[in-house]
Amino acid sequence: MKKNKIILTKSDYKTTTEKEFVGRRCENIVPLSNGRYRIPAGVTWTIKRKWKGFDLESDPCSCCGVSVFITEVDPCKIRFIEQISFNWPKPAEKIE
Repeated sequence: MKKNKIILTKSDYKTTTEKEFVGRRCENIVPLSNGRYRIPAGVTWTIKRKWKGFDLESDPCSCCGVSVFITEVDPCKIRFIEQISFNWPKPAEKIE
């Protein structure tokens, strides 16, 4: 079964609350760096916080069990794995 993947825009990031992001699963679409290590594209992550980008924690490695934590990841560098729906308010109806 093909995974549904959604790329987030900076506009969507700014108008969505942290509560709607925390716990969501995503993967990086470009290599990431945390100052010490370079992480290749395609790693699966869990969003831990929204602050100047995303704070992400990787799934444990299948060989050694190591998990990587990286902060301030630009929202344009990830895509969501599962279908998400944001709780944005609907536009106000026009009153005549």
